[in-house]
Amino acid sequence: MLVGLLLAGCSASADDAADGGAAPAAVDAGSDSAADESGGKADDDGSSSPNEARLVVQTGSVWVEADDPLAAARELATYVERSGGRVDARSESAASADAVATASLTIRVPAAKVSATIQELGELGRVSNVDLRAEDVTDAAQDLDARIHALELSVARMEALMTSATTTKDLLDAEAALSSRQGDLESLRSQRARLQGQVSLSTIDVTVSGPGTLPVETAESSGTFLSGLEAGWDALVSTISVTMVVLGAMLPWLVVVGLLGLVVLAVRRRRRTVATTPEREPVTVAAPGTGGDEAPHQD
Repeated sequence: MLVGLLLAGCSASADDAADGGAAPAAVDAGSDSAADESGGKADDDGSSSPNEARLVVQTGSVWVEADDPLAAARELATYVERSGGRVDARSESAASADAVATASLTIRVPAAKVSATIQELGELGRVSNVDLRAEDVTDAAQDLDARIHALELSVARMEALMTSATTTKDLLDAEAALSSRQGDLESLRSQRARLQGQVSLSTIDVTVSGPGTLPVETAESSGTFLSGLEAGWDALVSTISVTMVVLGAMLPWLVVVGLLGLVVLAVRRRRRTVATTPEREPVTVAAPGTGGDEAPHQD
């Protein structure tokens, strides 16, 4: 029964798709004819563009050098939020003796405001590098839309078939098939929403750094005896530190091993002493008046 219902549903879906495909084809044909008739006028007026319906994902990276990178990062974050975008990631590092201050941000700005954002970065500091990329995702979006539409029809058919199931087995099979299709449908919808989000908000990685500075090193102090002595001393200190760490880690084990060694040595000495002690032979003592030869008798 369920197989028959599924076949009937598939046949109905094919008929509906065929009927539904004829009407759009006629509409497309009429639209093409109208476009051909008015194409010259549209081109002359410049009121239409073939790229208006294209979906483009814009990404890029920008390097900026500013006197105060942290302040520039705060101003950039404020501008992005005011423009309708958001900051997805942000990290800052203060200046130190060995490095300059830096700030890294991953910003999402409306696609129409990418150029304005680049100009704003130019006002915050000196833009040293700009790398922008664009990817046309129109075909991917249309493919997702078609798959979503087909699954929506399939889900609707399965829901209708569930109402006409006559046995518990048929109902359970239909529910399993419906759950699988609904899961696929939600996954496709999520992919489509994520793609639309990438189109609506462009992603730009911005790095803001302070003025480049290098440690001051004179020619006299480079490659001299003093620099070699300093390097050797640093190596010696590092070696001693590593050695102390290793000894500290091994000390508890050495104590345990030493105690066990003392116990073993004491046991071995005890056994050796017992083995080398000589056994004494027993001594026989004669009773008085019974031992020895009798004295000669004299008349």
